[in-house]
Amino acid sequence: MGAPTNTNQRIMSDGEFTLLQGLVSTEFGIVLKDAKRAVLQTRVSQRLGVLKHKSYQEYFEYVMADPSKEELYLLASHITNNETYFFREKQQFDIFKLLLEDIKTEKQKAGKNTLSFLSLASSSGEEAYTMNMVIQESGLFVWDWDIRIIGVDIDRDAIERARKAVYRSNSFRTAEGDFHIMKKYFVRDDDRYMLKKHLTKNIEFRHGNLIRKETFEGLSGIDAIFCRNVMIYMRDETIRLIAEHLYSVLSDTGYLFVGASESLIQKTDLFYPEHVQGTIVYRKNLKAKIRE
Repeated sequence: MGAPTNTNQRIMSDGEFTLLQGLVSTEFGIVLKDAKRAVLQTRVSQRLGVLKHKSYQEYFEYVMADPSKEELYLLASHITNNETYFFREKQQFDIFKLLLEDIKTEKQKAGKNTLSFLSLASSSGEEAYTMNMVIQESGLFVWDWDIRIIGVDIDRDAIERARKAVYRSNSFRTAEGDFHIMKKYFVRDDDRYMLKKHLTKNIEFRHGNLIRKETFEGLSGIDAIFCRNVMIYMRDETIRLIAEHLYSVLSDTGYLFVGASESLIQKTDLFYPEHVQGTIVYRKNLKAKIRE
């Protein structure tokens, strides 16, 4: 038998889908293909019930009229994939650990003892905290290093979960090293795993929209950026815009990680790929120029 359907779910018309499709494209740069219509209908239908709207048109007008944009950001959380877990795409974290040696060397040459990293579309924080664990495990920055990690996400609920740093077993899906990591860095309370406080003190989570320049204000000289499994949903023009933001804040010697199924090749000339032990990382093309 097939999955049960919600008989109370309102049907989304072609015109209503076009309205929401355009809204999502304009505000977030996300391409909602026709195949996503059923998913959008299911998720937004729940908001219609909560807000007591009679149609998706009425919901659209409510979102457009909301000066706080709270409902807009809530909509974003409904249409994006917040799936994440510790050490996701583990090979990239292995390369990150390897590159930390080069980052340290560059810092020492410059007489600096500060490090800064970005986790973009950080969701509930597993990626940012994984970065911190890798840094700790490297043993490279034991004394007198100031290390800062910033996680950015558009979903306020996800940010709150990240700040609490309390997880369940679903966040530990990698086959290798879970027991060691869980025992070393977490305190278990029944089916909950609470990250030890020393791993949360140097991490900040903030709300932001990656296509908005103001999201990156105050950031510069970032040593490594993780922006993974984000641009796969976006049109080329949006990818170029985000690339400009990343270029502006990344150190000239820094590294950019995108998802294993993503590529910046033929999308922008701001970055060029570099192969490190079979994994692609991106470096700044210092001869490129950002559009005015």
